[in-house]
This record gives sequence, structure tokens and C-alpha cells, in this order.
Amino acid sequence: MKYLVIAKPGTTPIPPEHGADLIKATNDWLDAKLADGSIDVTYNFFGGGGFAISNSDSHENVLANLLSYPMYPFFEWQVKPILDREESLEQYIAFYQRLGSM
Repeated sequence: MKYLVIAKPGTTPIPPEHGADLIKATNDWLDAKLADGSIDVTYNFFGGGGFAISNSDSHENVLANLLSYPMYPFFEWQVKPILDREESLEQYIAFYQRLGSM
């Protein structure tokens, strides 16, 4: 399953004395997740935060992955399961075809 994972800066500030190390650890973490295929892509937002498309076989594994993110406590998180465009649109087409034949 694929998930859209959105991170927005939270209310807890990153301690300045740990900022550089946390960002380096986060970059390494993201590189490892991209390399092992558990994340497809990541982008940052101008001004802070960002999003990723992640892959997981369960919601629980998504949570476990997030909790291992080095900067987890400093963000507010939104996670949405996402669907393959073609597959989901085919289901909608079939739905409306059934609806139209009633």
C-alpha cells in the first residue's frame, strides 16, 4: 500500500544546539528509506516541512517507520492512504456503469 505522508513544523522547536546533527541524521534516514524502497519520493516545502510517498504493508508499519524518523517529535503528521489512479478510476467507471443500468 502507498501512503502520502505530510510533515508540518510542530510547536516544539528544534533545539539549535542539536539542529545540524538532527538534520544530518534525518537526511541519512531518508536516503536509507529511498534506497530500500520503503519511500518512493520526498520533497520539502518552502518554509519547512515536506511530504513523502511511502510504501508499507500495514498502517502499523507506517507508524513504526514514522516513530523511527529522527525529527519525529518536531512535526505534526498527516498520513493518507493513496490509490493507483488508473485502478481507482476503473472502479469508479464500473460503479457509474452499474448505477446507470438500474
